Amino acid sequence: MTLTLRMGRISLPISLRFVIAAPLLLLALIASAYLALGVGSSVTAPADVLAAILSPREALSPGARAIADFRLPRVQVAIMAGAMMAASGYLLQVVSRNGLADPGILGLSDGATVAVMLVTFLYGPIAVGQLGLVSLVGAVATAGLVLGLGRRLLTGGGIILVGLSINIVLGAVVEMILVSGTSAQFAQIMTWSRGTLGTADGPDAAMMARWFCLLMPVLLLGSRMLHPLLLGEEAAMALGLPARAVLVAGVLLAAAFAAPVIAVCGPIGFIGLMSAWIARGIVGERPTEVVLIAMPVGAGILLWADTLGRVLFSPITVSAGIMVSVVGALSFILVARTGRRSRASS
Repeated sequence: MTLTLRMGRISLPISLRFVIAAPLLLLALIASAYLALGVGSSVTAPADVLAAILSPREALSPGARAIADFRLPRVQVAIMAGAMMAASGYLLQVVSRNGLADPGILGLSDGATVAVMLVTFLYGPIAVGQLGLVSLVGAVATAGLVLGLGRRLLTGGGIILVGLSINIVLGAVVEMILVSGTSAQFAQIMTWSRGTLGTADGPDAAMMARWFCLLMPVLLLGSRMLHPLLLGEEAAMALGLPARAVLVAGVLLAAAFAAPVIAVCGPIGFIGLMSAWIARGIVGERPTEVVLIAMPVGAGILLWADTLGRVLFSPITVSAGIMVSVVGALSFILVARTGRRSRASS
């Protein structure tokens, strides 16, 4: 069932499933964030959680100040990182017309990882804002390489094969960088390369918020151009869409969404795959609705992965990247089997 929102001469169709699912997911995400702020190695009063969110820092008790300084930025980063990786994954799936596409599978995550590792290894720690730009350069360079090598295969499964090949090469580069430094550098980079929110702080959250606010209008304005791509490149061009330009822009926008996440948290895989798959199961195939549902789903997945990783095995902390990978590997197999059955039935 579709509802139509009319604003003057503009008519905007919205599915009833989206109208129901979107607020429920947002409420679930808010509840999850509140729970994540209240659990940890120390007992936290509910009043301290509310005070950490609503009150100025100078008026906070020691318990509420600890939440505001440590848990709150971590939760903020988890929510934005999960949402941005979900958007990146869905864009790549539309561009490649393959439900298995993901920033990690196409090499964008490893490209950004290599760039951050090289700069950190050669010049030492750099500012958070510069780290995001370095990660973006690496992701965009990898996206350009994938587009260049797979320009004749851009709308088929071939681009996945090109991305996987580049991913293998970049993975080898990562290993060479790891073994070339000191033991301290190895330990620091190794922790980051597995995907972790343990070092997230206020400046990290502020940097990701700037990227998020910059990219979201571009995504929303361009999402209407994604629907014809689901029909194929030739059909999209017949409808008057500059398909090749939109495909290239989609890959670059996906790289821009993934870059700040990798700069702050390290490479976190499978969120784009899982969240887009869940969103399509909820609202169907309309791109704007899918991406707006996939983003809170991805945010919730990463938030719960990080929360469970630091609570279940306390005092040992399991990184969010590892927790997501365990679930993501199973989801990858399930999506692959579902897609194979769909192709067989059609």
